[in-house]
Amino acid sequence: MASLKAKKVVASLLKKGFVKDECHHHYFEFWHMGNLVARTYTSHNNEDINDFLISTMRKQCLMEKEFFLEFVKCTKTLQDYIQLLSDNNQI
Repeated sequence: MASLKAKKVVASLLKKGFVKDECHHHYFEFWHMGNLVARTYTSHNNEDINDFLISTMRKQCLMEKEFFLEFVKCTKTLQDYIQLLSDNNQI
């Protein structure tokens, strides 16, 4: 069962082109060529992100779980993400 630190997830999303939008949650949007491609969010409580939430976030980001985990750990880059989205006809 995977668990990720919320601060690590947030830092990774921001580093790789997601834009933060404050609301009742921390929303993160990924835009490509002027189009909104993906949107996910975290809570304000900064608790660890459990396996269920990882699954939800990876779906919102249009990634498989392993790719999402590598994306957060910074072994996958923004270019890897754009290539994944392109390969899956998402952009």
